[in-house]
Amino acid sequence: MTARQTVTPQSALRADGSVEAGRRPISGPTHVIRTGAATLRTEVQARAAYRAQIAMGAFGWVVPLAFMVLWRGAAADGAISGITEAQFTTYFAILLVVSNLWITGSVVFGMSGRIHSGQLSAMLLRPFPPVLVPVAEGIAVNLYRAPVAMVGVPVVIFAAHGAVTNEPADWLLALVVTILGITAMTYVGALVACIAFWMTKADGVMGLVFGLEWVLGGMVAPIALMPGPLPEILAHQPFWYAAGAPAEVMAGIGDHDAWLLVECLVWIVVLHIAFHCLWRRAQRRYEAVGT
Repeated sequence: MTARQTVTPQSALRADGSVEAGRRPISGPTHVIRTGAATLRTEVQARAAYRAQIAMGAFGWVVPLAFMVLWRGAAADGAISGITEAQFTTYFAILLVVSNLWITGSVVFGMSGRIHSGQLSAMLLRPFPPVLVPVAEGIAVNLYRAPVAMVGVPVVIFAAHGAVTNEPADWLLALVVTILGITAMTYVGALVACIAFWMTKADGVMGLVFGLEWVLGGMVAPIALMPGPLPEILAHQPFWYAAGAPAEVMAGIGDHDAWLLVECLVWIVVLHIAFHCLWRRAQRRYEAVGT
């Protein structure tokens, strides 16, 4: 058998050595989706034993609430750049939800650790991209954490007298841009994880990404409060789509339309191509380090 020949399952071979009709190689997007779904089910079941601890962890991330208190106090005597105290409340409450859905850290630490330990070697033999495993791990955690945050945040908004948009189109826009933004940021995490092929670990670089999420994503403050031309610039990058964009839409800060989704889709395509190219080069650099 030459290196270019495809390995065919024994059950698919006829007596004369030809391939049985209707059998296809293990490849293609359909197979990736099916194996990805199976991997996700496995990860959800694996975390079921710790579901209570994971659910309570939704409010262990209190940074958005801390900034909510800070900016509410600053806006108590009047709106800041047109943003009222009620809007700050809603903005940071929504950030609490969406930031619990980020899986960038799961992807970076999950892939970096496997590259460093050599576990990636076995994963490369599987008929699906290895990055699907840490993605499934992150999503599995979110399935237990998100319901708690989504129930608790409305209570926070109501108790603190937040202001939420009453336009159904804005609710839909916020939901879709959250999904697309988190998808784009997952690709960013995958790109950062590939650095481990050259540096053996990418944990330090992930610390930089966390800082960018805080500033570029609008965690510290809405980007509308940034000086000079920064608000216009920062409104066109994936960090903001995954955090500040849905929070601003729900709080009624600024004017947003469906063009957000188009931009985000373009970013996803570009990041997908970039990851595909980098992954092919990175594998040629792979040398398992071990622990």
